[in-house]
Amino acid sequence: MRFVLVAVSCLWLSACAWETLDSSYAKAQDAIDAGMVRKGWIPAWIPAEATDLREVHNLDSNVSELSFAMPRASRIRLSPDCKSIPYSETEPAWIGRAWWPDEDALQRSYVFFECRADVAHHSRFVAISKGGDRVLHWRTYAR
Repeated sequence: MRFVLVAVSCLWLSACAWETLDSSYAKAQDAIDAGMVRKGWIPAWIPAEATDLREVHNLDSNVSELSFAMPRASRIRLSPDCKSIPYSETEPAWIGRAWWPDEDALQRSYVFFECRADVAHHSRFVAISKGGDRVLHWRTYAR
């Protein structure tokens, strides 16, 4: 009986992990071709020059995280509904991956924007590195 209980628990816990999907793309067009913008996991304002895209999303919760590189000479054009905010007004990224900066690096090295949520009960944020070469986008639960 104990074995059955342990097996069922493991299956139940792993089912949640199956709903979290990771992807990476060498350039923005690869992500667009894969349907990630159409599906809503990558924002439509993704710059054509973006490279080294790393994305993770959870199908059940609709939370997502995206990181990509930008050539230093490029400028990002955020959606007009995005407004500059201090780090203290952001919500933490929910999933977390090794490629996501830690809290100290975020506070020290990025500027932040809150954008209109595209999913009910969620918040959406963008962080741009102060050097302008890395951009983060995440959708998480609202407080």
